[in-house]
Amino acid sequence: MAGHWMSKLKLKRLWFGTDSTEVTATGAELNLNDNMWASFTTATTPASGTCAVQFVFKDAAGVTMTTPVCGRFYMSNVATGLTRDDATSIAVLTNGAVTEMDAAHKAWAFTTDAVGKLGITITDAADDKWIVFEHPTGKLVISDKCVINA
Repeated sequence: MAGHWMSKLKLKRLWFGTDSTEVTATGAELNLNDNMWASFTTATTPASGTCAVQFVFKDAAGVTMTTPVCGRFYMSNVATGLTRDDATSIAVLTNGAVTEMDAAHKAWAFTTDAVGKLGITITDAADDKWIVFEHPTGKLVISDKCVINA
């Protein structure tokens, strides 16, 4: 029976960090976050009238996803993501799929490839843009600046 006591370790209360923040999530809530994207890396290639953008979605541990990711995004002219701005067009560059959701060119649905990669090309007038992804938790996750040259 050596080591048997570890097979059913139960904790009544758990605290993390130097400020002793108590973890209050239930097991069911923690399981909902399993295999959910938490962040992404952004690589941009500015050009005249366009910007090519590659995203690699990552889980909470910072590991590249091993499953597809889908959701919605919009464009913003500010780094906070607090404006919704249009673009002449957004099209798939490589990896994944995008579908425009409105006639005003202000909202898109996306699906990555099988391993969490999405590549798009933004076509618009010269400007700085940020891609704002709506995380499944409702939070906004904002890309690095995407520069469209004149």
